[in-house]
Amino acid sequence: MAVYLLKDTVRIDGATGLCLETGESLPALDRLTLIAPRGGFASFQIIVDGKADAIDVSFSNLKGAGERNASAFEAYVEWFHQKDGALIPDLLVPLGNQRLPFRVPLRETLPQKAGALWVDVYVPEDAQPGRYAAEAAVTVDGVKTILCIELKAYATVLPRGSTITADLNNYADNISPNFPHLANNPNRYADGSFNEVEAQFVSMAREHRALFHNLNYRHSGSVTPGFAPELEGEGKNIRVKSWEAFDAHYAPYFDGTLFEGSRVSEAPIEFCYLPFSFLWPANYEKWGQKGYKTECRRILAEFIRHFEEKGWTKTVFDLLLNHKKDYRYVPYTVDEIWYEHDEESVDIFQEVIEGILDHTDVKIVWRMDSSNHYGNHFEHRYADWCKMWVAGWLMLGWFPESVAAMKNRGNILWLYGGVLREMDLPLTSVGVWPLTALMVGIDGFCAWNTTGFGEDYLTLPRASGGECIYYPGVEFGIDGPVPSIRLKALRNAMQVADAAKTVSGAPEMRKIQAIINRNFGFNDMEDWFCKKPPFLHEPPRYWKFDESMGQYSHPPLNEGRSVDLIADIADEVYALLSGERPEKDIVKAGIVYQ
Repeated sequence: MAVYLLKDTVRIDGATGLCLETGESLPALDRLTLIAPRGGFASFQIIVDGKADAIDVSFSNLKGAGERNASAFEAYVEWFHQKDGALIPDLLVPLGNQRLPFRVPLRETLPQKAGALWVDVYVPEDAQPGRYAAEAAVTVDGVKTILCIELKAYATVLPRGSTITADLNNYADNISPNFPHLANNPNRYADGSFNEVEAQFVSMAREHRALFHNLNYRHSGSVTPGFAPELEGEGKNIRVKSWEAFDAHYAPYFDGTLFEGSRVSEAPIEFCYLPFSFLWPANYEKWGQKGYKTECRRILAEFIRHFEEKGWTKTVFDLLLNHKKDYRYVPYTVDEIWYEHDEESVDIFQEVIEGILDHTDVKIVWRMDSSNHYGNHFEHRYADWCKMWVAGWLMLGWFPESVAAMKNRGNILWLYGGVLREMDLPLTSVGVWPLTALMVGIDGFCAWNTTGFGEDYLTLPRASGGECIYYPGVEFGIDGPVPSIRLKALRNAMQVADAAKTVSGAPEMRKIQAIINRNFGFNDMEDWFCKKPPFLHEPPRYWKFDESMGQYSHPPLNEGRSVDLIADIADEVYALLSGERPEKDIVKAGIVYQ
């Protein structure tokens, strides 16, 4: 039986007790030093290697820097999923949950040799910079082990909220099927029960410096009840019949009341989809006719007027035409245009909404998700019409010049592609994206479909976790979401990027860029982009993606890099912003603090 501490950059394989990322044995540490900015989190793990029926864990207060407490510990039992003979920890359940006591194995049917706790510690904005210490007492079947945790709180303070958006994208109502009290309740949209659960997802994303971004309609164009106001009439007589259900759903997001007491930001939600599509509010049968334009403009004008009256002017409302002809509902593909003739629909829709968004404080932007034709469009008239772009990482990598072109037009620019990775890959595979956005100079990144849990997410979620970053908590008696280790890793990397953004435009930013480049092994900023392939002059439908593509694309940015990549960068960035030496340099120098 071994009880020891583990940093937050690697995980343990519950089947072998070895490091999941490296396959090596882990050192049995009884002391660990953490780093954190003020207003941010530090994380670590407690490992119990060996079967144990009863494990009790308690923490003393973190004390130091004038005997002032830093914060309390927040511990989670790590649930182990199964893949290729490995037990991979990802889903997290709050310690003390009666349905999942901390023990090894968690279930008798689980071939588990080692167990783990994930532990967060929050450092308040007003905490004194300096060193703190605490103890964790771990009692395993009556035998107590004392573990020592030290924390270096850097002077730098994280900003309230994020200037880089970690967009956790979701579709319509992917939530209810995984919560029996919702799935079995046909009245869930009207009685508020759905709203209550969704709001927990929204809050959880915010507390991890991310955005829960839920599209209002399905591929068919049908709008989920409560995701759009109820309408009546048609043509010039169309109008909103009632805002009641819509406001009950969204008002706490748009006025910020949902986020009261948040440790990240109490501001209203950063972005939210509008329900407009080819099929709502006007029927697609009227497409291209005067009546279609009339109905869309009248309802869009009512949205603007209603939002103005409510004072909902801080959220950016994105209007996305998420249509592909493959879905067989409309004859156009606008979600990642592939054929040139699909551009016709963009021109028609611009005529529908032209001028209506120009004279209001309500922030409504036409969003374009683009990959294939991105290189043809970033200096096209579409870049003047569509003020928000989500570009495929490969294509964005081929056109570094597009970043300045988009910025000069005042456009929002995110990337997407491979943001959520399989859970058996190193945690750096998630953590690299905030730093990529920072270095490339864009506004955010989009993780596609983050509520794709799959049919048996306790064993292995869909796409090995590549479509979810939080989980339903119903198996543990929780009528809401529980986080994942990957969500924690994403948050910890977001903290680094957000700290760096506080000195945008200042000389310190060049120093931070140099730190990040050095740790990634890059020579300069050009290394973040890709070599242009020779076929870009051809229409995308003629492109051939074959074995030669390797020289024109980035391998995953975590490949071949240290598992401590993000932690090392964080240490140097926080130290630079605080005017101090990095903790790793102090440790190497053998300096001991009492």
